[in-house]
Amino acid sequence: MPRSAPQLAKFACLACRTVMKRAPLLPRHPAMRRAAPRPIEVRPCASCGGDSYWVGSDFRAPPKADRKAWNVVALLVRAGLPYCKIQAPLPLADLAGTGIPTRNVISATCTIGPWPTTMAEAEAFVDRYGGLGLPFWRPGEAAPQP
Repeated sequence: MPRSAPQLAKFACLACRTVMKRAPLLPRHPAMRRAAPRPIEVRPCASCGGDSYWVGSDFRAPPKADRKAWNVVALLVRAGLPYCKIQAPLPLADLAGTGIPTRNVISATCTIGPWPTTMAEAEAFVDRYGGLGLPFWRPGEAAPQP
């Protein structure tokens, strides 16, 4: 049976504003196979040697010359909020307002988003969801505890 190619993940270097796809190391790390939530993997950038961060599959890179947009990306990623599906608790009172029956509901979550595009929106986003930030992990370090 042929071996399948490894699934590639998006990494972004915030210093040189380069995006690359790499095979993530986390799934092979024994302590990380069942970790949830997934930590943000930090690896050396292939272009400049700075830090490149796993940014999630929903990331769409702004143009390299757009420093304001890259500053927004940097704020979100460094706050542990990459561009992936992150679940936030949803108060049951908010759920009841939608008309969905909550009689047997213990808890509910919602996917956070949409992603901010301005620095003011990003700062408010980090203030609101910063507690949901994912931990960081560098190859060679001990795996973060879930």
